[in-house]
Amino acid sequence: MAKKKGVDGEDDDSLGNDPFLVEIGRRIKQLRTDAGITQRDLGEAAGGLSPSYIYTVERGRQNMTLTVFRRIAEALGAPIEDLLSDGEPDGRLTDRSLTRFVYQLDKLGQILDLRREQDDAIFKELKSMSGVKERIAEHLKAEKK
Repeated sequence: MAKKKGVDGEDDDSLGNDPFLVEIGRRIKQLRTDAGITQRDLGEAAGGLSPSYIYTVERGRQNMTLTVFRRIAEALGAPIEDLLSDGEPDGRLTDRSLTRFVYQLDKLGQILDLRREQDDAIFKELKSMSGVKERIAEHLKAEKK
C-alpha cells in the first residue's frame, strides 16, 4: 500500500491526537500482525472495511463506532477488553486475566474439536479407500488368470 501524502507532499505516517485511540490502534495492529493478516484481510473479516480505514484506525486517527470496534475485535479473535486495557503490570492474576485465559482456552478447544472432526473424516476416507485397494488387487489377480 502506498503511503499517504501529507499537505506538504511528504509521507504521512503521523499518529492521531488522542492517546487513547493511538493505543487502541497500536494494539489492533499488534494483534493483526501477530496473526499474520493484512489490513485488507482484517477489513474484509470485519465486515468490509477498507484497508485505508484499518490503516487510520491503527494510526489512532479514526474514532470508530462501538459496532465497528466490536467487529474488528471479533475479526481478530480477541475480547474487546484486550484492546481497551494493558496487561497487569505486576503479574498478578485478576478477573480480567482469568477471563481472557478461559476465552483463549475455549478458542483452543474449538480449534482442537475442528481438528478432531477433520482427522475423523480423513480416517474414514482412508478406511473406505483401503477397501477399494483390496478390490483393485482382486480385480488385477482375476485379470492375470
